[in-house]
Amino acid sequence: MIIQAEKIIKIYFEGIEKKQLTVLDNLDFSLEEGKIVSIIGLSGSGKSTLLHILGTLDRPDSGKVLFKGRDLSTYSEHELSHFRNKNIGFVFQFHHLLPELTSLENVAMPHLIGNNSYKESLEAAESLLESLNLTDRKYHYPHQLSGGEQQRVAVARALINNPEVVLADEPTGNLDTKHSQELIELLWSLNKRFHTTLLLVTHNIEIAKKADEVYNLRDGTLHKLMFSEE
Repeated sequence: MIIQAEKIIKIYFEGIEKKQLTVLDNLDFSLEEGKIVSIIGLSGSGKSTLLHILGTLDRPDSGKVLFKGRDLSTYSEHELSHFRNKNIGFVFQFHHLLPELTSLENVAMPHLIGNNSYKESLEAAESLLESLNLTDRKYHYPHQLSGGEQQRVAVARALINNPEVVLADEPTGNLDTKHSQELIELLWSLNKRFHTTLLLVTHNIEIAKKADEVYNLRDGTLHKLMFSEE
């Protein structure tokens, strides 16, 4: 297993009365290397919280996350930052591209953060944009791109350091049907080409069903779903 979550608990306190809300309740989860796995669930069920904990953007109140057997709870914030940059690619509902940077520069940024030279980072970014048919958009700024193009640039940025795992949180949430389909096809093709493990959170059941495994996050725990062949 590439990622394992063991007995994850995450609690929030809401409102003036600080009402306790247990979002994740002794949750266990294993992600097999090279697989595509999707997670569905009602709004507010904790899908994004779980993704952030698995990607080390947040820490659980209890329990631990293992990456290839390494207990990430023992890592310092600095060590986690280095770990994320090297091993995890993130794609969010909102592309979070830096508006003052071109597509090429946005994609190159994580590579630069990983202590690579500016020249090497731009070359790697250019190669990746070419593979995603975005060469003619490399000098465009985010506001000059369509929604679908912005998300494809965001995917390129997520892939620049050749991460072993890509975590996608509602990546099609702001796209129309055509661009949603194109993005999903892109993510699936990347899984096949590079054996990249993909964990996808989505409200779209039809997208979710395309994955190798589908889970429903309900009452703080994951429940595996089975779909009959149509």
